[in-house]
Amino acid sequence: MHHSPKYVQVYNQILKMIKQMQFPPGSKLPSEEVLADEFDISRVTLRTALSLLKEDGVVQSIHGQGHFVTQSDGNGYQGIEVLESPVLKSLNTEITGREVYYHENKSSEFTDNLFGVHNLPYLTLNIWYQNNHRNIANNLSIVLPEIIEEFDVDLTDETQFVQFLEKDIYQKVVNSALTITVSDRPLTTFKRKFPKSPLLILMTEDLFGVNGSQIAQNKYYIPSSMFRTKLMRYPSEQGRN
Repeated sequence: MHHSPKYVQVYNQILKMIKQMQFPPGSKLPSEEVLADEFDISRVTLRTALSLLKEDGVVQSIHGQGHFVTQSDGNGYQGIEVLESPVLKSLNTEITGREVYYHENKSSEFTDNLFGVHNLPYLTLNIWYQNNHRNIANNLSIVLPEIIEEFDVDLTDETQFVQFLEKDIYQKVVNSALTITVSDRPLTTFKRKFPKSPLLILMTEDLFGVNGSQIAQNKYYIPSSMFRTKLMRYPSEQGRN
């Protein structure tokens, strides 16, 4: 009879304990030393099991704090198909706060090409998402002043600022193009600090209006250890036949 590798057995044991609420959502797992002793396994075997639990979105690791059971999603399936801020559905940790600010900028060749305009100033809007005062994601949005005027947004009002970027701007959007890559941008170039993470995930979102013109470009930076998103896929029409 085939026997599963030890790390798979440990994976199943921890998963069972989580489902039986021995480790409820949001709770911290015992230390690696305690778990290794409890299961009578090596740290290497334990870390392999934990890495699989992280891959499956069951557990998340926070540098310097330990391993935690991922918070349950009480709303059922949540993906990034809907036209609203994808960062809200791409984090494996809770958002407990936001910091917002903006800058007015002179025209640039990049933004002139992006929006199909000539020599127009633009705005950069920033939202830093936080969990217990720790930065977990950054939304950098590039928009023209006319869009802010059209929505009558008071950028000095944090509530309006967030509502505009996360919800309201999408009322004008017909479709968007979302590209997910690994960022090469050095962490030292950000105005706020991210927690330590092996990689920084970059989601670049281009928003388009009814006439095909670009309304805004959003860049979302998320530490890889805190990034997890879902996309529901369906067979093509050809595949249905």
